Amino acid sequence: MVNRAVKLGTWVATVLLMALAHAAPDDDFAHLLMAPLTANHPPDWRSIESVPGSQWAPLPPKSLPNCLPDGGCYLRQGTVKAGGRQMVLIATGARSFVVTLYLRNEGSPFGEAAVLAALGRIGVKAELARCPVSGGAGSQNWYRLASGVATPAVLSIQTTCKGKPCEGFAITFNKDLPQLQPNQLKMYAEQCAGAPAQRRAISARLPHEVLAERLVALLPPTGAARLDWSSLTALAETGIEWPSTQLTAGSHYKDDPFPWMLSGRLQLPGRNYNVAFGGTRTQVMSGYLDEEGMGHPRGEDLLGALRAKGVVAQLVRCGPVYTQSSNNWYRLTSAATQPVLLRQSMFLDGQRVSDSYVLRLDGQLPPRSARDRDPGVQGCH
Repeated sequence: MVNRAVKLGTWVATVLLMALAHAAPDDDFAHLLMAPLTANHPPDWRSIESVPGSQWAPLPPKSLPNCLPDGGCYLRQGTVKAGGRQMVLIATGARSFVVTLYLRNEGSPFGEAAVLAALGRIGVKAELARCPVSGGAGSQNWYRLASGVATPAVLSIQTTCKGKPCEGFAITFNKDLPQLQPNQLKMYAEQCAGAPAQRRAISARLPHEVLAERLVALLPPTGAARLDWSSLTALAETGIEWPSTQLTAGSHYKDDPFPWMLSGRLQLPGRNYNVAFGGTRTQVMSGYLDEEGMGHPRGEDLLGALRAKGVVAQLVRCGPVYTQSSNNWYRLTSAATQPVLLRQSMFLDGQRVSDSYVLRLDGQLPPRSARDRDPGVQGCH
């Protein structure tokens, strides 16, 4: 009987040791994930070396010819071994600090549930903040991380790559969710409570399609008076948020010729704009929309989206010839609205573009520059 008890005790101890050995790699990886969050915030290019066991390419980080979709214009590569798995490390960011840390597992997967459980064991709360819609092609979950000893961050976990199993992690050193690509907006939800079938996509439409709708809402109807300030701020269809409706005198934003100014912000799915309008004491004459951040992928057709809403955009003037930007003026007309001038400015950075717009709601082109071009002249088309 004693021998049986000893054998049973030995078996139980062996099972427990095996269970601990299985859990240890997950805990090891959880500590690895949190290491850069207990260093500088955001971490600099040297402090990411605090990732346990990591090996990094020599400093300085590599300057990229074009910035990445995550906003990083610099990159440093490395490797690390965690839980018996070999992992690839990539850090991206600005000249002096890191924005995002990517980890790609080249071994057997840890498993998303196991990683979240391990984070919980070391006192980290992971709140699901973005998730795939039911039946969609999304393959990532985003979690906001909170801990009493670490700075807030967002952890992304990817489980499939182009339909095949994979395991990748990304830590964004910011409490805000990273920007999605326009074609991803229909794939993910940011209300993740409840059953997956109840999740609704962030947007079924692309950002430039929504922007076209907001611009059309600003066009004065045929036969109506020009916009006054109270009418502008009451236009709910524009989606513009107004921190204050108090006009500012003499700001001359972007050399605006009018004496009064009002500022706001336009938040679209996956994209935000700083907004300002200029005018007289009683009427709105001009408007400005400037994209925030590092821009979006090239290839959008805002003018086509306007045409789909019955608005014709006729090219009337091109700006000076630049290699990385364009500044073209269009006359917007439709059966339902008064003529308005729109300048579309696009700054190109590799495969990304940042756009801004100027509206002349008074229908008047600004004074011509000596370097401006007419349609059909010197490549103006």
